[in-house]
Amino acid sequence: MPELKARKVSRSVQVQVGAERALQAFLESGQVQEWWGASQALIEARKGGVWTLAWTGPGQGYNYVVSGVVKSLLPGRRARIEPLVYFNPERAPLGPMRLTILVREKDGRTRVSVRQEGFREGPDWDWYFEAVAGSWKEALGNLKRFLEGAAS
Repeated sequence: MPELKARKVSRSVQVQVGAERALQAFLESGQVQEWWGASQALIEARKGGVWTLAWTGPGQGYNYVVSGVVKSLLPGRRARIEPLVYFNPERAPLGPMRLTILVREKDGRTRVSVRQEGFREGPDWDWYFEAVAGSWKEALGNLKRFLEGAAS
C-alpha cells in the first residue's frame, strides 16, 4: 500500500492575553460560538471529553459539524482533539484527523498556534484541505478580535 502524503494546515496568531485565557477560548462552548460563529457547541474541557461544534444556515439543518475527543489537555499550554471528524451533508464524512492547539505566552502576549492534520487524498479531501487552509486564517483573526476586545 502506498504511503499517504502528509498534509497539514498550520496557522498562528499573536494575542494580547495570557496563555490560559487564550486556550480557554477553544474549550468553553459559549466562547467558541461567539468568536468562531458556531451555532451550537458541546465541549467537555477534560481528557476524554467531547469537543463538537455545529454550524447551521437560516431555516436549514446543520451545514457542517466537526467533532472529536479531547485526547490531551495541558491547561495554559496545549489541547489536542483526536480523532477529529468532519460532517457535511453534501460530502462524505472525513476523518479521522487531529487538531492541536498550542499557546505560548511571553511578556503578556501569547502565540496561539493551530495545526490540523490527517488530510487524505481524493476530491472531498482536496476540497476540505483548501477550505480549512483559508478558514483557519479567518477564524484566528476572529479569535484575536474576540480576546483582545474582551480584555479591554
